[in-house]
Parts: sequence; structure tokens; C-alpha cells
Amino acid sequence: MEEKIKYLLDKIISLYLRYGIRSVTMDDVAREAGISKKTLYQHFKDKEDLVEKAMEYLMNEKTYSLSKHENAIDALISLRNHVAKVIKQFNNNLEFDLKKYYPSLYEKIKSFKRNQIYNDTIYNLKQGIKEGLYREKIDVEFVSKLQVGRILCTMHPDNAIFDETEVVSLSIFDKALDYHLRAICTEEGLKYFYKQLNKIKDEEIN
Repeated sequence: MEEKIKYLLDKIISLYLRYGIRSVTMDDVAREAGISKKTLYQHFKDKEDLVEKAMEYLMNEKTYSLSKHENAIDALISLRNHVAKVIKQFNNNLEFDLKKYYPSLYEKIKSFKRNQIYNDTIYNLKQGIKEGLYREKIDVEFVSKLQVGRILCTMHPDNAIFDETEVVSLSIFDKALDYHLRAICTEEGLKYFYKQLNKIKDEEIN
């Protein structure tokens, strides 16, 4: 993909995360990217095409992976730091607009998320077991499916288990992560997790 297109898509995604899709016009995108609307239409035939390409880019290029870290718990700590950055600009209107105005794309993204979470959790659990950070007798498939359900259902605003403020709260994410790791960690793994998490929280305070 051309760097110019990546630049445009990064700008578009940033706008969608902050304001949702419906309220962002082609004029807004052109202004944010510092180009004319005519130039924008040279790359995207209309807003629907722009939305689809932006979401494809988000899935294929911007999805966070747990597979490239020193150990399994470091991977989850790194994910936690990534989430801390994302929620600062995230607006629930993005999910709402996708579901209402682009239902087929919404279902495609939902399916992608489900598979991504499942596969990442499988990888993370197997890595943690090998490293002695997670308990040996874990039903990897069951825990991975449970993780998919927890993230896509429990934390989803449509289910109203948590309100919109809580869904994008880092403290809620920390509690969910704590819950998850208490169920799977060895004593060594849990000590390591709290050591790393406390270090990060101290840095955030300072």
C-alpha cells in the first residue's frame, strides 16, 4: 500500500475514532488530511468506499497482536498500554454508526474481532504455559472462547452490563485483566504480573 494512502487512512481512522462515522464528512477528511476534496476523490470513489477501505486497513494493518513479545504476561501488559492510548480518543458512535449504516461491514469486523481474540488468546495461553507463567492444566480452547465472549459481549455497550463510561475505562480493563490472570497464572506468573502492572501505574501517576 502506498504511503500516501496509509497517511490518508490513518487520518480517517483518527476522525472516526473521535467522532464516529456518520458525522464525519468528506470535507472533514480532506481538511484533516490537508488535501483538496478533488484529490480525496482520486483515491476513494465515495464515502462508502472510504469507510470500507478505512475499516479494512484498521483490521489488516492496525490490529494489535499478542504474538510478538518477550513473554505471555508482557504481551498482555503491552496490550493494556495500547488500550490506554486508544480509549483516550475512542467514541462509541463508531460502533453504533457501523451497525446502523454499514451492517454487512459491521458483521465482517465483528467476525474478524472474534477470530483475532480467539487466536491471540490461544497463542498467549500456550506461550504462558511453556514459560511457567500460566498453569499447565488449562483448557486452552475453553478459556479462549470465554475470553471472546467476555470481550465482545460483557464489554460491549449494546449489552448494557457496563455503561458507556465504564466500557472505555482503563480501570475496568485492569479489573478484567486481573480476573483473567488470577484464573490462569501460576504463583510466579501472578507475582510477575503485579510487579509489572504496579511499575506502570507508578509511572502513570508520576
